[in-house]
Parts: sequence; structure tokens; C-alpha cells
Amino acid sequence: MSDTTTIMDIELSERYDQEEDIYYVTVKTGEPSFVVENDDKLLIEAGIFTGLPTGFRILNFSKNKIIANGFKPRFVAFCKKAGLRKKTEMKARQVKFEKFFEAVAA
Repeated sequence: MSDTTTIMDIELSERYDQEEDIYYVTVKTGEPSFVVENDDKLLIEAGIFTGLPTGFRILNFSKNKIIANGFKPRFVAFCKKAGLRKKTEMKARQVKFEKFFEAVAA
């Protein structure tokens, strides 16, 4: 199951992997990310260039749904404060990354 939604001007992609029992929420920034383990239930994704939040994953989601209900609104509010609120800014950032990678590959 996968879905793209916009909450508080932030475009998010949500996906639940039933087989692995992992719930993914990703901010559509186009920036490559790395994952930091918060605990054995929650993993945080951050942009490798900006260090800004780009998503999170909840492990064993069927047992930890309550974490998602409490964490998602706080995560979205934090993203908005961090300046990830305008889709046009995200698209511009993605274009900059693509140009950077083209220059590096040349």
C-alpha cells in the first residue's frame, strides 16, 4: 500500500510493507538520505546534504501503530519549521542535486 498526501504544505509519501511489517513516511524532497536508529521501533531518515529530516520508518508496525499516530503530526510540524513546507522549494532543491550529480559525473 502506497499513498502520497500533502499535510500542512508538506508532500509526503506513505507506504506500509505488510510482509516486513514496516511503515514508511518520506518527505518528497528528492534528497538522498541516511537512516539513524532512534530505538528498536523508530528509524529517522535525514538528508545527506542538509541533515534535515526526510522521513521515518516504524518497525513492527502492527504492534507499534500508536507510535505512528503520535509521531507523524509532530514530525510534519518539525519538517515545516525546518523549512520543508513548499513543494516548489523541494523541486528546486531536487534540480540542484541533479545538476550537482551531473557535474560530478562529467
